[in-house]
Amino acid sequence: MHSDRLSTEEFLVPSCLRVTETKYSRILLIGSCLSEEFAKSFSSVAPGVPVDHVLFNNVADLPPRPPQPVGSYTIQVLQLPLRHLLTDAIVRFKDFLDSGKYEAVIGNAMAALDVMLEAGLKYNREHGLLTAVTNFVVPVTPVAVSLRDEGGDFDIASMVRLLNEHLRQRIKGLKNVYPIDLDAIAGALGKEQVLDDWFHLFAHNATFFGDWTEGQAHPFYTTFERIHVNDFRPSGMLAYFRIIFRYIDRIVRVVNQTDQVKLVIFDLDNTLWRGQIAEHYRDESENYPMAFGWPEGLAEAIHHLRARGILVAICSKNDEEVVKARFDRAHHWGFVGLDDFVLKKINWRPKPVNIADILAETSLTPRSVVFVDDNPVERMAVKEAFTAMRTIGDNPFLTRSILLRAPETQVTVLTNESNRRESMIRSQIDRERQRAVMSREDFLKGLNGKVGPVMIIDQANPHFARAFELVNKTNQFNTTGKRWTLNDANALFAAGGRFVAFRVSDKFTDYGLVAVVIVKGNAILQFVMSCRVLGLEIERAVLSVVLNTLREAHDGAITTAVVQTNENMVCREVFENYGFSCESGEEGMTHYVFVATGIPAPPTHLQIDSGA
Repeated sequence: MHSDRLSTEEFLVPSCLRVTETKYSRILLIGSCLSEEFAKSFSSVAPGVPVDHVLFNNVADLPPRPPQPVGSYTIQVLQLPLRHLLTDAIVRFKDFLDSGKYEAVIGNAMAALDVMLEAGLKYNREHGLLTAVTNFVVPVTPVAVSLRDEGGDFDIASMVRLLNEHLRQRIKGLKNVYPIDLDAIAGALGKEQVLDDWFHLFAHNATFFGDWTEGQAHPFYTTFERIHVNDFRPSGMLAYFRIIFRYIDRIVRVVNQTDQVKLVIFDLDNTLWRGQIAEHYRDESENYPMAFGWPEGLAEAIHHLRARGILVAICSKNDEEVVKARFDRAHHWGFVGLDDFVLKKINWRPKPVNIADILAETSLTPRSVVFVDDNPVERMAVKEAFTAMRTIGDNPFLTRSILLRAPETQVTVLTNESNRRESMIRSQIDRERQRAVMSREDFLKGLNGKVGPVMIIDQANPHFARAFELVNKTNQFNTTGKRWTLNDANALFAAGGRFVAFRVSDKFTDYGLVAVVIVKGNAILQFVMSCRVLGLEIERAVLSVVLNTLREAHDGAITTAVVQTNENMVCREVFENYGFSCESGEEGMTHYVFVATGIPAPPTHLQIDSGA
């Protein structure tokens, strides 16, 4: 990695935490002729992914239906044409000096943007289709009448920035709509390689092509126009479109929670700081290794991970007392402290042994964990012990970028549960320590546990985001292992299915929404539950509520199935233990049926809180 030059594409959206390839059915592109160029380029960037294009200019209505059924699209991309917002009125730039002209142009542009956005989101609004909306590339030139006016009201570049902010505010609260910052992409690549505003209208806001005059053999074209643009200004168009597709892919992966990271475990020496804490930070009068640069950047990244609900822990071969005494010296700016880490394994045991303890205490599987260590031998040892765990750290200048920018460390929305995950894990550790010194009966009785059902029948429900997150992030207590897309959820709700979700709390903490049962008709399609509440008999309370709910709406037997995965050993007998009968079996799957007339009551130590 040290000898490889980092591409702009990889710099902006790192791929090294990717395990599972993104699954696409079709992509729908809606917009001006620029979006048509997206479609052409994507065929080479992502061969095999069908792309449909719908031309969309001015404030015209979209067709009643897209070229293919809405449910067949993984995502749609909406590109609004700047020229139809600012209009050609800005060509007569001298008119801007007239009183009221600027206010009229920008006011009309914002009003037109609102109308076009409303029209362009038709399929999202009617069908919940996942949507990305691109913004506008700010002109390279400060298009102002004087040096003093640059960046002011009469600067066209400022007008484009205002429209970008207006667009961001408009889509911020919309369901399944996310921005793609074309201006940031073009800026990182170099706008001089992308934007055509050095020879075309500032409002055109499109790319230029190196072979601009190809095929223009008309006798009225001048000799100069037959010169290829590439002769004096290389075009970065293909790289630009490749990065745009990577951003589209980023949205799909984050929304569908593909390969999401829940925990990052850090080594200390030469990973969180330069040098070794035992050797290079011995005396307060010594000249310690520099803290600025990547150690400070990584410390900041740790807090961003925590803010997203991603846990951070330490696994280091060191003397724990030495680390405690000298930690502030190694991070002498005080940006990060030992208390910021939910677990700390600092000793001389093999790192795979310590990591096994961390996994057990956090109830996580290796596939949702990233291990950061500068030592290739330690990374190899951890990888051999936990083949599904991702390991990084060979280049300290890239670690921060990977952790901050990779899709696998992003979230679509910060749920209450994600925001409180760190405190819940700390409470869980305290709970398990108390469990170890009490009888099981006394421990459960003293928990004061409460279980509250939440019925979710559409994506508008405020609990849907967390329920969807839980379904797609849970590996161990997951009766089928199925991952759901937003299209899958929409189809389920349209067919009368629902997510029956459950909130759980006890005297230690409010765990939030930690269980989801997906039902349709008289069938339980899937049951997932966070391993944070394993051993509290929450699953028995959940099934009692779900079976009573299904019996109220449907007569006859209730069916379900368990699909064996590599990780769901803990839940394979959950239905059998509750009174379901094994009806049939096949390789990797067992079908169950519940025909009993009486439904067992919830455990006595748990209270069903119907007002949750």
